[in-house]
Amino acid sequence: FDDLAKLQAWVAEISQWGLETGKWRHYYETTNGKHLLWGTEKLMEYHAPMRDLIAGEAPLTLLKSLTGKDMVVFKDEIGWKLPGGKGAVPHLDRPAYSMFAPEFIEIMIAVDAHTVENGCLQFVPGSHKEAVPISADGRIASAWLEGKEFIPMVLDPGDVLIFNESMAHRLDPNKTDQRRAAVFGTYHFDRSQPDLRDKFYAHRLIHSPPEN
Repeated sequence: FDDLAKLQAWVAEISQWGLETGKWRHYYETTNGKHLLWGTEKLMEYHAPMRDLIAGEAPLTLLKSLTGKDMVVFKDEIGWKLPGGKGAVPHLDRPAYSMFAPEFIEIMIAVDAHTVENGCLQFVPGSHKEAVPISADGRIASAWLEGKEFIPMVLDPGDVLIFNESMAHRLDPNKTDQRRAAVFGTYHFDRSQPDLRDKFYAHRLIHSPPEN
């Protein structure tokens, strides 16, 4: 991302958003007795620069150059990864969203430095080309994980990482005293469903409600 100062200023603004209902959505996690902001979703209606960053001409042109297809955003969020924030076991993102989009692409823009110590993403290279088996609980089957090497995606602020629904990844906890935030846009391929984002967030409000 070219203008890091602007990106960080926008994220600073959003970090001050309160718990008003019916607007953006704040999600929290509890770890070691602390109630931490984990993610803020549904940003675009309430922050024009963030809307342009996620759904403007630049990201859509980039995605078309990579995939050869026009894409539509259906999820927009900031992952905060505050000090002490939890990690995540090895997983694919596909099972979480497959009822809405069987195939999708994610763009992640690092707001802060992403390091091994603060819980950066870790990928299994080439896993997006495999039929990774998923167990009944939605996690990657343990037998497939045996011998797999996870490579840390160490990023500088402003770096961009692009991956699809089938990339096996995990995250460690943030063991530092610094935040490790990132902006995410998730995009689907079916332009006949321009309102998929509305359907997704309506479903999520019922089945995974925020605190506000």
